[in-house]
Amino acid sequence: MPPTDETTIDLFEQAKTQELPGRNGITDISSPQVGLGNLTSNLLNIAMTIAALLVFIYLLWGAIGWITAGGDKGKIETARNKITTAVIGVVVLASVVAIFKVLQLVLGIEVLTFI
Repeated sequence: MPPTDETTIDLFEQAKTQELPGRNGITDISSPQVGLGNLTSNLLNIAMTIAALLVFIYLLWGAIGWITAGGDKGKIETARNKITTAVIGVVVLASVVAIFKVLQLVLGIEVLTFI
């Protein structure tokens, strides 16, 4: 005798009705209901923001070094290297954000929320 529809349990719907940590969108780190996922998400958002600011500051440092070089080839080369490193940093940060966005889409989770 085949099983009837009454024995089928929709696990997704059951999981949505349970009182699980982090289910209600609580993002306060001091809350005991946050969970490891939300804590990781908050730490990654902070780290990405700090990294973007540091790359921008390094780019400005290189630009100011270039402007104040006064034609000195050594100072211009140092400034050019800083600018090149900052541009590579921007590319790396953009790649990391793109990878996280693809993973979020594929896995159905939300890790980075600042973009």
